[in-house]
Amino acid sequence: MNGKFWGNVGVSAVVFGLVAFAVTKFSASPTGIAGVLLPEIEVSDSAEELSQSVTLRDSFVKVSKTIHMVDASFTIENKSAHDIKNVVILCTLFDDVGKEQGRDKWVVFKTVNSHDSGSFSFSNKMFISNTIVRSDCEIVDLQIAKAPRGNAHHSTPVEHESTAHDTGQSTEH
Repeated sequence: MNGKFWGNVGVSAVVFGLVAFAVTKFSASPTGIAGVLLPEIEVSDSAEELSQSVTLRDSFVKVSKTIHMVDASFTIENKSAHDIKNVVILCTLFDDVGKEQGRDKWVVFKTVNSHDSGSFSFSNKMFISNTIVRSDCEIVDLQIAKAPRGNAHHSTPVEHESTAHDTGQSTEH
């Protein structure tokens, strides 16, 4: 028995230990492997702060049975005093027996004006189980759309009759 043999034994023992650890971790989780791989949903402070005035009024997620296309549509209602943008929507997907099959998120980059609502649709190719029959969606993050820093003055250009070339520097020495 040479060093190569003992090296293989050592590597095998480490791999066996890691597999045993993973099996105990998964079996100890009340939701199985999904509970370990899918952490708890965390809502950002800004979304929590506006949760009473910015709501996901309607959500629909449909997974094609054959071509792995996911169609999603959302209606966001903004009753707050602020315009919002970059709304992150996280959907938990369930099969026909109610078992969680995964999560997916969509980001609405457009601005939803204050005291208004907006409807947004997405169509993406994703490898999600085609047994999805139900989704539970919620807003987990958003940003308040800031007003522009300066007021731009839009006017028509005025032609000057002077023939002197102004370089922006003083001519007095």
